[in-house]
Amino acid sequence: MDKKNTPEVKLGQYKGLAVTRHVRPVTDKTVDIELVHQARMHAVYHPTTEPAKRGFRALLDFAGYMDGKEIPDSRMEKVMVVLGDGKLMPAAEDAIYGHKAGETFRFDFTYPADFRVPELSGKTAQFEICLHTVERKQVPPVDDALAKSLGFADLEALRESLREKKRLSHEANADRIAGAALLDMAGANLTVELPAELLAQNAEYQMNQLRQRLRKSQMTMELYCKSAGLTPEQVREGYRREAERQLRAMLAVRAIAEAEKITVSNAEVDAEYVRLSKLHDTPEEEIRKVLSRDAIAAAVTNQKVQRFLLDHAALTSVVEKE
Repeated sequence: MDKKNTPEVKLGQYKGLAVTRHVRPVTDKTVDIELVHQARMHAVYHPTTEPAKRGFRALLDFAGYMDGKEIPDSRMEKVMVVLGDGKLMPAAEDAIYGHKAGETFRFDFTYPADFRVPELSGKTAQFEICLHTVERKQVPPVDDALAKSLGFADLEALRESLREKKRLSHEANADRIAGAALLDMAGANLTVELPAELLAQNAEYQMNQLRQRLRKSQMTMELYCKSAGLTPEQVREGYRREAERQLRAMLAVRAIAEAEKITVSNAEVDAEYVRLSKLHDTPEEEIRKVLSRDAIAAAVTNQKVQRFLLDHAALTSVVEKE
C-alpha cells in the first residue's frame, strides 16, 4: 500500500505494553551438539586404500565410448567428487563403489529412448573411469587439539565461547518474538478504517493459493476443511484476519516511526545490504537486484520500531525449561 492510499491512522497505546520474553536455555547438551557441529565443519579427507563408498571423495578421469570411438564432450579429467552428492550420474557412482585408488575400469550405460541427444537415444555406451585417489572423511575428535586449531586455549574455552554465542542467539530470538508481539498489540490499538475490499481480495488470493497447494497434494478443499474442523468460510475469515493483522502492523510501524522520529539513513541501508550478502553468501549486487532500497529501509525501520517498543515495554523475561 503506497503512502497516497494509506488510511488515516490514530495511534493508541504503544508504550508500556506488557509482554513476556521467553528465552531458551543454553544447556550442556546444546553446547555438546555445537561442538560436534564444529568438528564436522572442520573434517578433513585423508587418502585411503579402502574400496570407495558413499561419503568418500574421489579424484577421477571420466570418458564415454561408443563403437570404439570417444563420445564428443564426454571426457572430464581430474574431477573431484564426493560420492553420493549427485554430481555424477547414478550409474557412474554405482560403478565406482568397491573400486580402489589407482584402478581403471569400465561400465555399460544405455541412454534413455528420449535422451536429449537424438543420436545417443536408446544406444548403449561404455564409460571408462580412472580413480586417481580415494579419500575418506575424518572428523577430528572434540578435544583440546580441535579447540587450539580454532584459536582457543583449550576445549573449555571453546565450550564457553559457543555457550555465549548461543546465549546471544537465544536472547536475540526472544527479542524478535516479543518485538513482533508488541507490534501486533500496537497495531490492534490503532484507530483506523481499513479498506474492506483490500482485505477480502487478500483473503481470496490466499484461498486460491491454498487450492493450488491442495491440488498438488491431490487433496480437496472439502477434505482439508474436514481435517482442520473448519468450513471454507472460516478458513477465508482466518486469512482475512491475518491480512488485517499485517496491515495494522505495517501502519503502526509508519505511525510510530513518525511520532518518535525514527529514521533510517543511507549508510544503514548500505550496511544492511552488506549484512544480507554475508548472511546468505550471495554477492551484494545480487541482493540489490532483488531488494530495493525502499524495501530494505522499510525492513530496518520495522526492526527499529520493534526495538523501541521493547525498550519502552513492561517487559518480563522467562527462561524456559529444558
